[in-house]
Amino acid sequence: MAKYKEVTTTGPIEWAKIFETTRDMVGYEGSYEDCNGAYTVNQILDKSEFEKLKAAGTQKKPNQKRLMEGELMLKFERKHLVVTKDGREIPQAGGAPKVTDADGQPWDADISGNIGNGSMAAVTNLITTFQGSDGKTYSRTSLVSIKILEFVPIPEREDEIEAA
Repeated sequence: MAKYKEVTTTGPIEWAKIFETTRDMVGYEGSYEDCNGAYTVNQILDKSEFEKLKAAGTQKKPNQKRLMEGELMLKFERKHLVVTKDGREIPQAGGAPKVTDADGQPWDADISGNIGNGSMAAVTNLITTFQGSDGKTYSRTSLVSIKILEFVPIPEREDEIEAA
């Protein structure tokens, strides 16, 4: 029997690919190609925020390079398309995460812009803990929603300014 727990962590985010138009279509070595892309975001956490995830059972590990630099950074993801072993789609498990502003209003990237590195956010993940067929306990951490608390826009690039 699987156990489910939602955990919200607060910290600055980076490389937010959290909208249909910005999702990562390929992933590392093609890992997102079979699910029609994935929504990803990196979040920098302090120790107490990371402990919340560990206490809920996550098996996610911080990025090792960043850890050596003294920073706890985790990458959260949500697949666009989730299917069972027999090929049935599970619509509630995939698709874009819910993205809102600090007041809880839906984020509109066309109006407010895409979310830049350093934006402060409350990121909610669903941690599913289950027993595998080998008898071991596993957990899956899935991005559910992102609330932008302090927005940092993506700076315009020089070549885009000159082309305008």
